[in-house]
Amino acid sequence: MADTCSWLGYRGCSQAHQRDQDRFFTAIVVSWVGSLNEDGLRERPLSKDLGRLWQGKPESKGGKSMEIIALFYLYHILIFMLGLGIPRTWRALQSRGEHRFVVVIPAHNEENVIRESVLNIRSCNYPAGRFDVCVIADNCTDRTAELAESAGALVLQRFNRELVGKQHAIKWAFEQIYLDEYDAVIILDADNHIDPNYLNVMDDELSKGNRVIQGYLDAKNPGDSWVTANYAYMTWYGCRLLMARKFLGLSAWLGGTGMCIRTDVINRVGWDLHTLTDDVEYTCQLIIAGEKVSFASDAIVYDQKPTKIMDSLRQRLRWMRGQTQTCIRYMPSLLMAMGRFWWKGNLGQVARVFDALMWIPMHVMIFAAVVLSVHQGWWQYLLSVFLSVPTLYILPLAAEQIKFSRVWAYLFTGGAFFLTWIPITAYGVISCGNKKWWRTPH
Repeated sequence: MADTCSWLGYRGCSQAHQRDQDRFFTAIVVSWVGSLNEDGLRERPLSKDLGRLWQGKPESKGGKSMEIIALFYLYHILIFMLGLGIPRTWRALQSRGEHRFVVVIPAHNEENVIRESVLNIRSCNYPAGRFDVCVIADNCTDRTAELAESAGALVLQRFNRELVGKQHAIKWAFEQIYLDEYDAVIILDADNHIDPNYLNVMDDELSKGNRVIQGYLDAKNPGDSWVTANYAYMTWYGCRLLMARKFLGLSAWLGGTGMCIRTDVINRVGWDLHTLTDDVEYTCQLIIAGEKVSFASDAIVYDQKPTKIMDSLRQRLRWMRGQTQTCIRYMPSLLMAMGRFWWKGNLGQVARVFDALMWIPMHVMIFAAVVLSVHQGWWQYLLSVFLSVPTLYILPLAAEQIKFSRVWAYLFTGGAFFLTWIPITAYGVISCGNKKWWRTPH
């Protein structure tokens, strides 16, 4: 366990991109709500609902629609339940330094955090001559470049007011860096700290033949506010989904940070991203190209979460717009890829494409389920949310053996945070044409 987080008093765990896992947890809650009727909560067991689906018997209100939605939810619930039973393990590794890394950090006006982040990365347990830290000072008007350089990073300064955003900064940096000098690229956010053995784990993963690896994203500040606590619940939940996907041989989902990509993969697949959720988009591109994202639960990255609700709303709105953009752009390509892999007899990749098809439209399914559930009875829905969300949060907290008391104390706020997803999802879908990017303050 990393010294960085020992003071927190818990064993951290998190997701491969925050928003992806948020939607999965939401799916569990709404699937519960989907079994409500006009007369009260849970008059019949969920098994009867599933029996009706199996027999093809519709409900009286929105029956066919809820059946389709429930099948999506059932798929993800089963993956989550499998993940709860998988123990986390930590590797005892020597610092062999077999692979050479370049750690790329896009940063826009991050003078508050960049120096500490660079120092943390450079102090990891990996041979100093086998990795470089490169900070992209992207349209910065503060001391980000100066502080990053003083901490020992290579600094690339970029000024482009037309192509604004992380994905554009990274693409530009890949054109400046001679990637053939490195075996793999690590992408981190400017506020991230890493476990001392992070690069050793990635080195071991590459030695095993994995070509794209998502690290374990943990909450750096789970007890700062009720907002950060709810982010932490979602990320611990999301980790269990990724562990299950790895166990099943499916592809993990990139989380926007903490990811390792072999340079030959970048050279083959490229880095040409157009949506606000570059991690989800690039995962789709990788799957279509026949690649698979692996997951390393002991390659831990500590990611700072927004402390204020307004910052959180803006960030999650960007996620919802990007998720919708990715859904529109890649659903047809994924369907075509499934047919192509089926024709070639590559059933493993067929399963990974199917998993992607079950995931990327999930936010739309959830919003539809909310509308149908509220139509069945708004007060039952609200009561179910406020009771079931904190209860369901307990499962990943118990699986991760969380001991931080303040995190447990914020459980009662889970229902309120969950409800904030509803207007964000609706507006994000409607306004998906808006590709404006803004930074989350740290």
